Amino acid sequence: MLAGLVEGQFTSVVVSRTFHGSDLLIAIATTTPVAAFMSSLVWGMLCVGRPKIRIFTAFVAGTTLCAGITGAIPASPRGAIWFICQMAAAQILLTGVVTVRSAVWKSNYPHTARGRITARLQAVRIVTGNVTVLLAARICDLDPTSYRYIFPVSALFGLLSIVFLSQVRIRGERRELRRQRKPSPDGDLRSGLIEPFSLTALLSPGHVLSQMVRVLRNDRRFTQYSIAQMLTGLANLMTIAIVVAVVTQDLQLGDEWGFWISTGLIQVLQRLVMMASIGRWARLFDRIGVVRFRAINVTCWALSLVFGMAATLVAENAEQIGAVFLPLAAAFFAIRAILSGLGLGGGALAHTLGHLHFARPEEAEIYMGIHVSLIGIRGLIAPLCGMWLYLLIGWPVWLIAIAFSVGSILMYGSMARYERREGIPPHPNETAP
Repeated sequence: MLAGLVEGQFTSVVVSRTFHGSDLLIAIATTTPVAAFMSSLVWGMLCVGRPKIRIFTAFVAGTTLCAGITGAIPASPRGAIWFICQMAAAQILLTGVVTVRSAVWKSNYPHTARGRITARLQAVRIVTGNVTVLLAARICDLDPTSYRYIFPVSALFGLLSIVFLSQVRIRGERRELRRQRKPSPDGDLRSGLIEPFSLTALLSPGHVLSQMVRVLRNDRRFTQYSIAQMLTGLANLMTIAIVVAVVTQDLQLGDEWGFWISTGLIQVLQRLVMMASIGRWARLFDRIGVVRFRAINVTCWALSLVFGMAATLVAENAEQIGAVFLPLAAAFFAIRAILSGLGLGGGALAHTLGHLHFARPEEAEIYMGIHVSLIGIRGLIAPLCGMWLYLLIGWPVWLIAIAFSVGSILMYGSMARYERREGIPPHPNETAP
């Protein structure tokens, strides 16, 4: 319930409709949930050689605190800036939750069923998050300043989650911690094992980046996968702020149901489809592995961009189209949301488990940190660049996004052909339980 309000685009809808934010503020609000992932590499390094549930609990507590105190922010133009900053802090800490969660799933669930188990957990999260966001949106339709108590109430549920989280145990963690803390006789890394990082090293940007460069230089296949992921992410993220701006400002939805309809078209509909499709995606993921899976999965996102472009064209030509422009644009945005939801259904699995295709067990947190940090980098750049290009050239910005998406599909296909030719199994770093 807490993550449902913090991690998605509900924040950007609040900035647009409650604070009446500018295009720049809307772009920044859509950027922060993904840009927060830049901190993931630091969180992944922090987890190495340390008890994961303790760190997990600390991140949840921090997210709860940051989200809860947004209730004290006034509904004023200056308040919009404070609101964005406060939610960005919550999203950065929530990134730590996502990073540690991957390592927990790696340890506790066998690879032969990990996709399906993860799908069930994600489905529960999606249902709860969607109900929370829809309820919050309806309350904000009645009173746009309701964020003052919506976020503090969600924070109370975040505190309650800590009670259950503290009871989770990690399989084999004590043995792994002893192994990592045991000094090496010659002072070198033991069989490629990544040693626990000191807090001083974590505060050094140069040290953090050197670890990323070292892994990417030594693992060419993971580097190629990361480039393909970058193209996929740029294609989707550069259009998020455009969708928010067009739906909340150009479709003229009115005040009575504006929050609810905007939230539905931007976030909730695609997450409902995501929930409905994630089980089928999971079975495919467990069978064919992440590279072939991604080549199929990203096609849904590419198609969603086509319908997003059509909806934007309709909105830009509302006067020529006439009264039917609103239902037509809404229908195109709904189809876009459905196709994007299909992409997200598979993307949720690939996001959490895809890096495990390349990482050895002791490197899971580092690879996840690199993967999610790269998401943060493109999340920082893409929405702002996308909005700038939209203000500059209009709807053709969608053509650029479609080109990026097609490029990523071709790269995934090339990797899949290489793995079939070399006989690389779908789960190369796993052994049967």
